[in-house]
Amino acid sequence: MKVLAIFTCFNRVEKTINSIKSLVDGNKNLDFEFIVVDDGSKDGTVEELKKLSNTIPIYIMQGTGSLFYSGGMRTGMEYALKSLKKKYDYLLMMNDDVDFFENCICELVSQSVEKHAVIVGTTCNHEGNLTYGAIKYRSGYKYDTLGINQSTIQADAFNANCVLIPYSFFCECGSIDSHYIHSLGDFDYGLMLKRRGYKIYPSNNYCGYCERNNIKGSWLDTTLSIKKRLELKETNKGQPKKQWFYFLNKNFGLIIAVRGVVTSYLRIMLRR
Repeated sequence: MKVLAIFTCFNRVEKTINSIKSLVDGNKNLDFEFIVVDDGSKDGTVEELKKLSNTIPIYIMQGTGSLFYSGGMRTGMEYALKSLKKKYDYLLMMNDDVDFFENCICELVSQSVEKHAVIVGTTCNHEGNLTYGAIKYRSGYKYDTLGINQSTIQADAFNANCVLIPYSFFCECGSIDSHYIHSLGDFDYGLMLKRRGYKIYPSNNYCGYCERNNIKGSWLDTTLSIKKRLELKETNKGQPKKQWFYFLNKNFGLIIAVRGVVTSYLRIMLRR
């Protein structure tokens, strides 16, 4: 099986290199190639990637620091669609901050073959608690993250820390929507796959360790002033109102979109 893995990175050279090595060394039955979009790292990431590319097929793309997550993933996905003429069996959307378990992608492949579906690799923290994975919407834009004991439940979307997609699905659906800069691009992509009729399931087992993002210093940090939280909310790593409205309107309709934008500001004003 040939797997094309795509991820974006910035200034965490050790994790970036280790993630590639661990996937290749831990899944010997799979043939990996990588597209790595480096968004302006200053810590020698590109140089180390070039060294590693002597033994592992890696297409290195360089950004200026303005791509962020969704922009970086979109750049890599568009390059794959337009420039790579090779035939692959799977696309792996991944993050380099996942400490992948041995044989984890082989297990995702087996599950995908069985269900002919997108399989979302579920991650946990070092205490064994669920962190990221497939998501199921329950009311409007409120959702739950599905655990490994819920692998028979069809999901609606995903955090793309580790997502295995049959390559034919990817070729039909294309890349991440260009409206997104950092967050929401992966959620939106999952919802698009579902609308196209493709099934999405969580993995049977954890695929690796990945700690949850710390909200300290973000717009969700209730210890910050209202003014500071409002400022942080509109940054690319926050919840910019135009992108948030676009996502909600596209996937849930106008009424929920208006409610969602207003609710975000109320949350800050009420210090929640």
